[in-house]
Amino acid sequence: MLPKDILRLLRKHERWLEGKSGGQQANLARLNLIGADLSYTNLSQAEMSGAILQRSNLNGANLSNARLATADLSLANLVHADFTGADLQGANLHKATLKRAKLVGANLREGRVAVWGESDDWKAIAISVDLSDSNLDEAELMGANLTGADLRRSSAKDGDFTGATLVNAQIENADWRGAKLNDANLTNAGLTGGNFSGGNFSGASLRQTDATGADFSNAVLDTADLRNTILGSVGLHGAKLPPSLAKRAGSLESIFESHLQWIKSHGKTGKRAILDGLDLSNQNLAGVKLSGASLKGTNFTGADLRRGVFELADLSYANLRNADLKGALLAGANLTGADLKGANLAKARLVPVEIRSALGERTGRLWPSNLTRATLTDARLTETDFTAANLTQADFRGADLKNTIFTRAILECTTLAAIPIGGTAP
Repeated sequence: MLPKDILRLLRKHERWLEGKSGGQQANLARLNLIGADLSYTNLSQAEMSGAILQRSNLNGANLSNARLATADLSLANLVHADFTGADLQGANLHKATLKRAKLVGANLREGRVAVWGESDDWKAIAISVDLSDSNLDEAELMGANLTGADLRRSSAKDGDFTGATLVNAQIENADWRGAKLNDANLTNAGLTGGNFSGGNFSGASLRQTDATGADFSNAVLDTADLRNTILGSVGLHGAKLPPSLAKRAGSLESIFESHLQWIKSHGKTGKRAILDGLDLSNQNLAGVKLSGASLKGTNFTGADLRRGVFELADLSYANLRNADLKGALLAGANLTGADLKGANLAKARLVPVEIRSALGERTGRLWPSNLTRATLTDARLTETDFTAANLTQADFRGADLKNTIFTRAILECTTLAAIPIGGTAP
């Protein structure tokens, strides 16, 4: 479409918006408008589904209530653009610049397109909105629907997502410092490695969210729903925490003492230690007794855990990088997805535990240690006992496997860089 044709179309659209005779709604659906200059134009309510607007200039444009489903706006200049109430289902906004853009109430959830299948019939294909590597700094997205959107590596510093729906959204390694996420729904979203420092999560739902390695320093989380949230290795310095999480960060000594009473009394007195997501990096915890404790996503980076007792403890997705676990007892422990890169597990025992009845009677049943998808690269595993352990998809590349015991271990899809030297084969 030539510039003069676009100008004529825009004039007719303006008349249509004003209800004047001779007006006509703009229809740019599926048109090739790569690099077009549409800055400060009024395309409110325009039909632009599937339009190709790569590298286009829509700076300050009015696109409120426009239909832009599956449109390609990658690398476009959308600074100050108004997308209020716009339909952007399945749109491609990869590397687009949306700084100070207005997307209040916009629909940015996945879209569907019909394609001709191999079985000679049409079928619907789901397409997620691609906002990866985009710039949303100071953008307004209040009430926007971003279900399943790809926001990886995006920048949304001081962006306003109040009341937005971000269910299943991918926000890994994003920079959202100072973002407002009050009452936002981030259920099952991916926040790993993201920077949310200074953000406001008042009333937000982060249920079942994976926030491993994210930075929430100075963030407001005191009224956020953090049930089943994975908070491994997160930064919480200066953050306002909900009572349940703040309580976890209390006196470790009293927590360990109460847990020991819980162990000795078989749960009749004391209290089980629940330290999920707590930062215990570089702590001297040698000889700690945490059998049966909940340590999901806990950060033990560089911690001294020598001779620690972790029987039947839940250490799933815990960060144990460079931790010293020499001689530790991890019998029956759950280390699913745990990061043990560079850790020292020399002479540690990850053997099965015999399950006993409520009366303490022997049942003959065994509960093995579980290291499914665990990372043990460059770990020291000399004389480590993995008898009957589940090592499915575990990664042992670069590990010291001298005299390591793998008797009856499950090694399905396990990465072993070398045959254990002098070790006991499975």
